[in-house]
Formats: sequence, C-alpha cells, structure tokens
Amino acid sequence: MEREIDLRKEKIKLALISATYGTIGIVTHFIPLGSATIVFYRALFGGIFIILATILAGKIVNVKLMRENFVPLVFTGFYMGLNWVFQFEAFRVSTVAIGTVCYNMMPIFLVIIASFIFKERITLKSVFCILMATIGVFLVSNVINTGIKSNEVLGCVYGLLGAIFYALIVIFNRKLNHIETHDKIIFQFMFSAFIMAIYVAFIEKKSFFFANGLTNKEMWIGLICLILLSVFHTGFCYVHYFNAVTYLKAETVAILTYIDPVVELLLSYFVLHERMTGLQFLGAVLILLSTLLNEFLKSKGREEH
Repeated sequence: MEREIDLRKEKIKLALISATYGTIGIVTHFIPLGSATIVFYRALFGGIFIILATILAGKIVNVKLMRENFVPLVFTGFYMGLNWVFQFEAFRVSTVAIGTVCYNMMPIFLVIIASFIFKERITLKSVFCILMATIGVFLVSNVINTGIKSNEVLGCVYGLLGAIFYALIVIFNRKLNHIETHDKIIFQFMFSAFIMAIYVAFIEKKSFFFANGLTNKEMWIGLICLILLSVFHTGFCYVHYFNAVTYLKAETVAILTYIDPVVELLLSYFVLHERMTGLQFLGAVLILLSTLLNEFLKSKGREEH
C-alpha cells in the first residue's frame, strides 16, 4: 500500500513539473536578453542549484567519473546549449506555439538517429509516425500561405534543430557509463554555460546585462523571469523530474510529459494571444499524436521482448 501511495505522489510530481515546463515559453518571452545569454544564465544557475542540492542531500559530486566520461559529457553539454538556444530562438522569431510543437518532434528524430548510430530497425509503425509528424510540420509552418522565407517557417526550422540536438543528448547519454544522473547534469550544465559565455562574449559580442532604455517594471519582470527559468524551471524541476521518472512506467511518463506542450499551447493562446490557423492547429495535433503514439509503440515493443 505504501508503494502505491509513493507512485501516486510521483505521478502528481511529474504532472506538476510538466505543467511548469509548459510555462517556459511565457517566461522567456519577458526576459529582455538574447537566446544565447538566456541559455548561459539558465545553465550556470541551474548547475549551481543542482550542485547545492546534491551536497545538501549528502551525496558527492564524483569528479573522477566525470573525467572517465569526459568526451560524451562534452558532446552532451555542447548539444544541450544548442538545444536551448534553438528552442528560445524559435519562440523569438515566430511564436511560442510553433516553437513548442516543432520542438516536440524530438522522439521522432530519436528514432531516425538511433537507426543510424545503433542500427536500430525502423518499423512500419515508426515510419507511419514519421510521415504523420512530417505532414504536421508542413502544416504548422504555414508555408502554403506565407512562403518559405516567413518567420513561421524559420521558427519551425529552429524548433526542429532544437529537437535534433535534444535527440542527440539522449543518444550520447546512452554512452555514459556508471555515472550518477546528478553528476551528468552538473557537468553538462556547467560546460554548456562555459560555451555560451564564450559565444556571447567573443562571437556575438553582446552584454550579459539588460539593455539600457528598459523601464523599471520591464527590468524587474525580466529579472524575476530569469531567476525563475534558471533556478526553478531548470535546477529545482530537473532534480525532481529525474527522481519521478525513475519510478514510473514509460507509458505513464509519456502521457504526463505531454502536459508540457498542451499547457504551452494554451498559454500562448490565452496569455500571448497567439493565433493558429485551422491547418496549423491540425498540424500541431498530428505532431503531438505521432510522437505520443511513437512512445507507446516503443513501450509495447519492450514488453513483447
């Protein structure tokens, strides 16, 4: 009976975390910084939070294992930074709705990339999901009405690139040997912050601070949102997310994590007043259904074997 109560709590926890992730697009909308700078702060303060949480939990940060897994950790840290940059750029150039939907193509890209790297066979069911998702992206981009050079198409491209790098993170995480989740995340976050700091300072050549000309209200809202994104959405929620998914079935995780895009789409409509055409909405439904169906097919396949 106690186990059942614990599982119920973990389900509630994961549902709340997924709903919280669904507010990321709204939060970043009010941060008056470039995408790379936002990623720098998110990775830096998120990493610091997880280091403190690890120490307070009585655990150690295993530097030795980090060194042993240095190469795959570097790749995942690099991909993590790019993943977030493209996600936020998709929000910036188009809409939160378009960025969210295309970013949620990650499971489809994971199937495709794994077929090349791990020689995993793509089933006919997976091909069906890939085709459904591809049609969905075509509809969401609204390329029929706006042409290929529109911001909506660019937002789709950025969202898809974010999804690809997210899939690469998952792929390279499979190559990590006997390393605790908190050690892995700490390295990835701090390395991502290091790369983004170099990029912002020497390539973009932009300031790490808010631009002049903002009102006091805009500055305070931006600062509060940046702290929320970095400490709460990233540090706090990451710790509890990985704790929750450890105990739950894959099907349960798949269903509950889809609260994230649903919340994000609802907030983009009611808070930011973003609108989608009927065809774009149909495309969004096709993408979310294809990725959810793909997760159920994978779970069923594992049970049969």
